Formats: sequence, structure tokens, C-alpha cells
Amino acid sequence: MKKIIALVLCLVIFITTTVTVFASGIQPYFNNVDNITTSFSITSTGKATVTNTYSGITGTTKKVKIVTKIQKRFGLIWITVDCGEWTDTSTATNYSMSHSLQLLKSGTYRAHVEFTVSGTGGSDDTFTKNLEKTYIKP
Repeated sequence: MKKIIALVLCLVIFITTTVTVFASGIQPYFNNVDNITTSFSITSTGKATVTNTYSGITGTTKKVKIVTKIQKRFGLIWITVDCGEWTDTSTATNYSMSHSLQLLKSGTYRAHVEFTVSGTGGSDDTFTKNLEKTYIKP
């Protein structure tokens, strides 16, 4: 009985390890853009900065709409802070834009960013990024 349990345990460990290694190689597929990134930082003085960047595909990427919001958590919900929403539209193949805002109160904040990428590669790519940070006002 101990040999069977040991064999089953070894088999479970082997399958789990194999699946984990396989899953780490999965890359998202986009029709109209090569890569997107978002970074979010808050300085010790409360300046929140969101930077959105994308690398398009020459001849394929035609238009990108990026809606950026800085939101504060209140319990279970997120509320966009005053003057904390921007909409950028670009037709460039490669693009980077930063937006900043001075936070007035301590709390948990996030950058909520929605990308919509149109092009000749097929249906629009749409995806959302959420990055959280905590700010403690001195």
C-alpha cells in the first residue's frame, strides 16, 4: 500500500511540474500589436504616475485608444479620483505616454488601463491592465 501511495504521489508531482513548465511558455496573442506595457508608481510625496507603452506591428497597427484611470479603493469598489482619467488615441506604430496626478489622501490606489488596438491583423485587440499601489501620506 505504501508503494502505491508513493507511486501516485510521484506521478502527481511529475504532472504538476510538467504542466507548470509548459504553462510558463504561453504568450498572449494579439492580432494588431506586438507588445503593451503599463507601469504605475507613487512617490513618497503622493505623485502618482501611469506610463503606457505599446510596440505595434509595421503595416498592421492602425489605431490605438488607451483609457487610463487612477482609482482609489473604497471597501470593495474602485472610484476614479478627481481629474484622474485620460483618453489617448494614436496612429503611431510605437508609442509611450505618461500621466501624473497629485494624491491628496492615504489609501490603496490602482491604475486601471484599457487598450483597444485596431489594425489589419483581424479583430480589435482589447485588454485591461490593473496595477495597485498603497500610498501613506506623511
